[in-house]
Amino acid sequence: MQTLEVREEYIRKAVWDGMLGTDFNKRYWDHLIRRYSKRDKYTKIFLATMSSSTVASWGIWNEINISGTDISLWKGLSAISAVTAIALPILDWPKTISRMSDLGGKWSRIEYEYENLWLKLQDDTSINGLEDEYMRIRGEVAGLDDTGLPEDVKLKQQCRNEVLESRGLTN
Repeated sequence: MQTLEVREEYIRKAVWDGMLGTDFNKRYWDHLIRRYSKRDKYTKIFLATMSSSTVASWGIWNEINISGTDISLWKGLSAISAVTAIALPILDWPKTISRMSDLGGKWSRIEYEYENLWLKLQDDTSINGLEDEYMRIRGEVAGLDDTGLPEDVKLKQQCRNEVLESRGLTN
């Protein structure tokens, strides 16, 4: 049987680790949301600019050749525009952004809950009642699903470093 001090220390460490983990996830999904939102916006701007009705009105594009070939810039841009228009529904960035935003919002809310729990642990030396709150938050974390969403290992490392730096845990 665990002593009360050991259990209290376990809960404190678990809440601290949970707080760091949620901070990491909130940052990670926020970065990805911004990245994919920019991609979606700039791709749509490109398509609007290169739409055939707009490009057709620019007679000058017919005069510019790509690297001395017989392919005009207008034809090349039109081809890229057509491929992009076909790819966008397949990529479905708005759906991905929506899922990431939902997940990011949940991580943000859970981080807030962990922060509050941590403050309660700092104010009160006893864990009475706080263990149940920790288990509830932990259950929420277990229910989060990021299946099918993009993963960026390099970005994850960047977010880990941001968390460590923001918490004063780096040298």
